[in-house]
Amino acid sequence: MNDSKSTVRYLGCRSLPDGGRGFDFSFAHGSAKPTMITIEAPIAFFQGPDRIAIQEALGICYETLKFRIQTDPVSPPDHFNLTSADVAQHRKIAKPPGSRRRGDES
Repeated sequence: MNDSKSTVRYLGCRSLPDGGRGFDFSFAHGSAKPTMITIEAPIAFFQGPDRIAIQEALGICYETLKFRIQTDPVSPPDHFNLTSADVAQHRKIAKPPGSRRRGDES
């Protein structure tokens, strides 16, 4: 996210002691000095039939952070946990295999 008011950059991902993942971002509002924001994704999101991939979690965390900054651009939290509601709101649903449209094959 980069506009005249704020900048968000992905810095990296790391494993947490409980097996979850921490996603680090930098955020700067206007010309202010960037601050680091960490979003923790609990291990439960990476297990079970509805699990998310780490790469997918990155996108969900980024979109969640952008949404929170739009809600409160002046003082977003420096640390928060990803929630089921965040995942439901920002998860991109993959198209099922074979759903790609092809030309007429008759």
